[in-house]
Parts: sequence; structure tokens; C-alpha cells
Amino acid sequence: MGIIRQGIFGGFEGRTGPLVGRKVKGKSIIAAFPRKNTKPRTAAQIDQRLKFDLVIGFLKWLKCLIAIGFKDPDGKKNSFNTAVKYNFKRIITGTSPNYSIDYSKLVFSRGSLAGPNSPSVSLETNTLIINWQPDVQQRFNQHTDRASFLVYCPGKIEIIIHTSSTERSALGYRIAIPQNFEGNEMYVFMSFSSANGKVVSDSKFLGTI
Repeated sequence: MGIIRQGIFGGFEGRTGPLVGRKVKGKSIIAAFPRKNTKPRTAAQIDQRLKFDLVIGFLKWLKCLIAIGFKDPDGKKNSFNTAVKYNFKRIITGTSPNYSIDYSKLVFSRGSLAGPNSPSVSLETNTLIINWQPDVQQRFNQHTDRASFLVYCPGKIEIIIHTSSTERSALGYRIAIPQNFEGNEMYVFMSFSSANGKVVSDSKFLGTI
């Protein structure tokens, strides 16, 4: 049963007949009650679902990075949904039904801040060494910008995330790698965010190790 609050001009909540009332961000919304679609899905719809499940299944691991890198300053857009929409068009490869992800094209952060200058990555005794070069300090490139890092090992289906781990001025960072990663390919990424977290850079793929 639906309930009308604050008189006949108030918000309508609950279900009555084919209508459902609810509050979304303080606003009263009335919509038709969703009905199950009994029509069989087309091949195109099945392909679309396969791709979305693949992208969402991977990106959900990166929610802490996406919350920073795709944050809407106005708070109107969901950061995860925005990241899914952006990556969906870029990271899917292969043909139906054997789709896969091109991890090198992954983007978990987008913004106007400068990225790392001439970054490099190497591996020494279970430690990833990431370096970048000094750059001229300006509005979108501050020594106090904070660096975040992502390491993904598809062979082990494991991920390492370090958020806001060091300043741009450090010009380098070291990440300990589990021994079971040895002999497996690793995809390495990094990004920057301003000290107050309000501005971010595009995430950058540094290469595979």
C-alpha cells in the first residue's frame, strides 16, 4: 500500500497498483512498477551483458582508486558508474563470446593535474621500483601532489593498490611484491591527486614487468 505524507500534495511512498513512490536525494519520485521482460534477449543484448559483466567484475576491485579518480566535484554523478561507462568503450577486446580485457588501456583516474614526467618501472628482488623525473612546478603540478599506484597480476588474479602513498617530489616509490607473483606478468599504473584531493591526473599505464 502506498502512503501519501504531508497531505495530498506531499510525497508518495510505497506501492499502489502499478505505481511505486520513493525518495531520491530528498525528492519524491513516482514511477511505474517494473515488470519482468519475457521476451528472449537478442544476440546483441547478450553480448552487451557479457561485456558489462566483464568490466564491472574487474573495476569493482578498484573502487578505492575510482572513488578518488572519477569523483564528481558536484556530487551528482556516481564515480563507479562513470568509470564503467568510460572504460567500457576502451578496454574490451576479442570477439563474441570470448571477450577479454586489455588491461593496458585501463583508466581509473581522469583529471587536469599533470601526470608523472617520464616514469619508469623495474623489478629487483620482489620489489617494484617506480621512478619519475622532476618537472617545473606550476598550478597543475605541485611538489605536494600525492601519488597512487596499481599493480595487477592476471596470472594470479591478484591486485596491489597503494593510495596517496608519497609526494610527487619524492621522484620514486618502492612496492613489495608477493613471491607468488614471480614469473607472472604484472601491469603497473600510477596517478596523482592534489594534496587536498580535489584535483586528479589521468592514470598512466607504466608498462608490464
